[in-house]
Amino acid sequence: MTFCMAVGEKTIVVSSIDVDKCFVYSLDSGNVKNLTESLGEAYKNIPINNRDLQKACAAFSADGKLFAYNPNKGKLLSIWNTTDWTLVENKTLAKHATNIVFTPKTNIIIVGDKKGDVYAFEELPVRILGHSSMILDICISDNEKFIVTCDNDEKIRVSHYPNGKNIVHYMMGHEAYVSGICLLNNFILSGSGDSTLRLWDFDNGDLLDKLTLKTAIQSVIEIEDLAAIQLYDSKEVHFIKTEKKENKWNIKSIKTIQFENNVLDLAAYGNQLWVLTGNSVHKYTIDASNEIISKIEDAEMSHTFKTLSDLVKSFVCMENTNLMIFLYNKMIEKQKRIKQNMNNSSPPVLHHTKRLKTT
Repeated sequence: MTFCMAVGEKTIVVSSIDVDKCFVYSLDSGNVKNLTESLGEAYKNIPINNRDLQKACAAFSADGKLFAYNPNKGKLLSIWNTTDWTLVENKTLAKHATNIVFTPKTNIIIVGDKKGDVYAFEELPVRILGHSSMILDICISDNEKFIVTCDNDEKIRVSHYPNGKNIVHYMMGHEAYVSGICLLNNFILSGSGDSTLRLWDFDNGDLLDKLTLKTAIQSVIEIEDLAAIQLYDSKEVHFIKTEKKENKWNIKSIKTIQFENNVLDLAAYGNQLWVLTGNSVHKYTIDASNEIISKIEDAEMSHTFKTLSDLVKSFVCMENTNLMIFLYNKMIEKQKRIKQNMNNSSPPVLHHTKRLKTT
């Protein structure tokens, strides 16, 4: 996923790590700023990275005062003051970032990387936990007592925060990389390359329900009491909610929205869902209690959509550096090898033995 989008109260950010652009659009003034152009001459002189697998990441702090993203070059974490969009600091990462989030109360930046490590960035980076494979998504509980992480090796882990080495439990069952997680109504919802959504009990890690979609899942995000689901290489966004039937919690499919171009990313702010596609940006409002999903098409937003669409059209995607394409292709190759080995394997030969006479 070499494109990403983040939404604040008065700002929308669209970023492409392949072309090394991070556009900030003000909903108030309509002004646009490319943050990458303000990273300094030393950064500009570094050759663009068109070799390493990368994933575009970006996030606002809960209070909206800070913004962080990963530029293309130098394994950087770039932190900005959103009041006047001035650079606060560039921090150097040990490995390329695969996920950036802020803690909901204390606004500490949490970064997961390709090695499988998760760091908390205050004055100095502190390694709080590690997986045996790359981190693909991170969630922090509202009370900041727990951190939920998922990885490339089919695992979901709940750990104490900030002492992440104290593991609460693992949740196993996915049959491919776990691409996204979110905390939904005190449950954990996960999506995977195996095309399944799974609902887990946060307290004990038990699997409560499973829903199979038509293709691999790329991301899941919570919005109000619903979750929006982005599929891999797809023009669709699915919406689900949790529902209790006969004393059992289930995943209930609500609606599917079809777009003209592939969906590149999803971002939520309050009850608003923003959808980034290959040639445009779309906005929806969510009424979770009544399961109503409404598209915003008023005249006041037309200039916003036009400007954002023009910015998105300047992005390009290089498949050789797209981490999610790599993971998907790796999964398909593994499935082919398993199928081929099953076809090539012959059943065991049972040899007849002579029965010995007994006297």
